[in-house]
Amino acid sequence: MKNVITLGILLFALMLTSCGDRPANLRTSPTMLSVDPTPASSSFPPTSTSISSSKAIEVNLVKEDDSIRAIGMHSDGRLLVKPASKASVASLGAPSCYGLETDLNWSGEYEVVWESKSQGTPIKVMTFPADFEIVQQNDSPIIMQQFSLGDTDIFTYVPRYTDCHGLETYLFGVNKGKAFSISFEMKPEQIWKNISQLPHRPFKVANGELILTGGYGAGQDFIDVYHFHYDPKKRSMILQSTDQVKPNDFVYGQ
Repeated sequence: MKNVITLGILLFALMLTSCGDRPANLRTSPTMLSVDPTPASSSFPPTSTSISSSKAIEVNLVKEDDSIRAIGMHSDGRLLVKPASKASVASLGAPSCYGLETDLNWSGEYEVVWESKSQGTPIKVMTFPADFEIVQQNDSPIIMQQFSLGDTDIFTYVPRYTDCHGLETYLFGVNKGKAFSISFEMKPEQIWKNISQLPHRPFKVANGELILTGGYGAGQDFIDVYHFHYDPKKRSMILQSTDQVKPNDFVYGQ
């Protein structure tokens, strides 16, 4: 009888031991099945595919931009090229004679205003054409070149730093605290608001003349070199003479 009781006690103890092990196993199972909420990519460097995709999105991204694009500093105030209303910027996206893939291209409605130090309200000087575009290598505002003819301080604005044939060029004058646009009178009946300037061939000012090399296209045997005299009454560059030079005779950058 004692042996039976002893055997029963041993069997009961074994049953308790096996029941005690089961909860321990159940408590560990949730840890094994848990999922880290952090994306897997955070544990590894990005692949080359993900990098190139990111660059492609960035290159083609068009965004609104109301920044000042050019500044002409003067003792009486400053000239500003800025959006008249809505404008946007995007990278060119592909290299060409218009610029590099990463160059920035602004488009929209732009104007030139004069901020006088003596007057609080900016004055509009001119509005650019509807198809006006700016291409530059970074987003810093352009500082306009300045020279003087007579009593007029003249600022040069070139919206695109390079081009296939000619750089669109604008002139603005400041005299007695007032700013204005300067036209190009090629003939009495032919007046331009801007002129095309040969890339990498800077204009010169000598002996009271503005000497500017015109643009060049396929099929041209000669490139025009213009000599202008400034007329302060007309606020215009009056063409005095034109030299015709063969393209191979130019020394670019001079």
